Amino acid sequence: MNCPNCSKTWIAEILWGYPEDTESLEEALEKKEIVLGGCLVTEHDPRWECNSCNHRWGHAEHNDEDKIDSFDFGQGFNIEEVYDQ
Repeated sequence: MNCPNCSKTWIAEILWGYPEDTESLEEALEKKEIVLGGCLVTEHDPRWECNSCNHRWGHAEHNDEDKIDSFDFGQGFNIEEVYDQ
């Protein structure tokens, strides 16, 4: 795969969300096979990042309709219920 911006082939997959165990990802992170995208996940997150020019593109898997959470963010939630206080 080549970067659509600079045509280089040093590409990493972007890992979105909060990873539970970064120790298991350490080697892939050091090799820049994957990069951390951040813990804020949206429905428009890219899937790939070029390690040469930092261009991001593509469509992250969590953006697929069959993987979208059905939680209604507009409705909100009761924090006491979430933490069972």
